[in-house]
Amino acid sequence: MRWPLIRRRKPKKIGLALSGGGVRGAAHVGVLRILEREGIRPDCVVGVSAGSIVGAGYCAGMSVAKMEEIALNLQWSKLGRIVRPRLGFFDSQRLESYVTELIGDLQFAELSIPFAAVAADILTGQLVILREGSVAQAVRASCALPGIFTPVERGDQLLVDGGVINNLPVSVAREMGADYVIAVDLLPLPPTRRARPQNLFEMWALSFYTLLRVTHAEGKDADCLITPAVGSYGTFEFSKIEEVLKKGVEAAEAKIDQIKADLRLL
Repeated sequence: MRWPLIRRRKPKKIGLALSGGGVRGAAHVGVLRILEREGIRPDCVVGVSAGSIVGAGYCAGMSVAKMEEIALNLQWSKLGRIVRPRLGFFDSQRLESYVTELIGDLQFAELSIPFAAVAADILTGQLVILREGSVAQAVRASCALPGIFTPVERGDQLLVDGGVINNLPVSVAREMGADYVIAVDLLPLPPTRRARPQNLFEMWALSFYTLLRVTHAEGKDADCLITPAVGSYGTFEFSKIEEVLKKGVEAAEAKIDQIKADLRLL
């Protein structure tokens, strides 16, 4: 008697797409805490701006607990140094040095999980997917908010924050081989009318938030979209990082049953 051949379902390759959003990036760490608790580890990660910092740390093997500790102690002085305004008010080299301090002078090929940082070439308007060379430099480019941080020169390219073109790159995770993409959107519409900006810096932050909202079109293409309720927090509101981290935990908790069902883990 011949027994029928039993075909085992091939496990889905999980991709994680992490959007930008300034200090709201702490919510990504909260999401990772819940995924780790459930034994769900992405097979590839793509990050933009703040998402690239979290993604780089995670793919370099940093524990979620360590990332939480770093987030809670984050200060503006670690991210930029004021320079004479030319192409930016803050020198982004300090951010690159800080990332190197955290994960080491790693190349992409040395990461334990495949990772991509998303930037934009301001000279051509093209999205640039960084997957080779220095991880810290790629993160620096991905975080270079136009007009705030100095851009990064790479050959004939002038790289800035990838969020100006695509702040939720689900398609990049697909290109990296992901069958199932979990996307974390840090720029939801604010739940209430915002307070009037009180200075030029607040006006810039509010304007940039509004502009970046239109670069989140790929959220609908994710298999699971997690949207922490962080719309009321400012881009550089460092005093609220602990609250933001908790919002990430809450948002992931609300979606974890869906993720486990989709991945047949229930």
